[in-house]
Amino acid sequence: MSRRVARTIFVSLVALGFAGCGGKDDATAAERLWISAVPTSPKQPISAFLATKAKDGKYIGAFLTGSLYRGVHDVFTWSPRSGGADLVFLQDGSKARLRFESCKPSKGFDHCLLVKGDPTGTGRYQSRKRWAVRRGKSEAIPSQLIGQAIADLAEEDEDLQALLQP
Repeated sequence: MSRRVARTIFVSLVALGFAGCGGKDDATAAERLWISAVPTSPKQPISAFLATKAKDGKYIGAFLTGSLYRGVHDVFTWSPRSGGADLVFLQDGSKARLRFESCKPSKGFDHCLLVKGDPTGTGRYQSRKRWAVRRGKSEAIPSQLIGQAIADLAEEDEDLQALLQP
């Protein structure tokens, strides 16, 4: 097999994994909390996003820019595609086309994702293995998806637990 064919196959497999079609150990862009950094306090600003399958089978998600106490959220519908996703923002109907690339995670993280076309301008997000978000589990209204995910995941993550302490 030529190097070019092997590289094409590898890139295709990585793209499929990030589009949500990989195996159970793959870090997919959907069904996972992604953050720019673990904040050291509830007041520290971060960027975060997640997209999860709702009970009706469609994907919904949100970007958060700010802290756990104050921030701006933008809720979207999410349509996975090979190597990325297409978003439609519910507030104004604007669209974004994202492309995903893996990157090397920083210490304390298990996964790293470069998001090309990120409307927040952040572009680099990280996650931990235990930060998977269960499909259809959240009863949160869309604007509270990220805060609810952090609260749910804090039960098993000491860093996130510390954030929720006043």
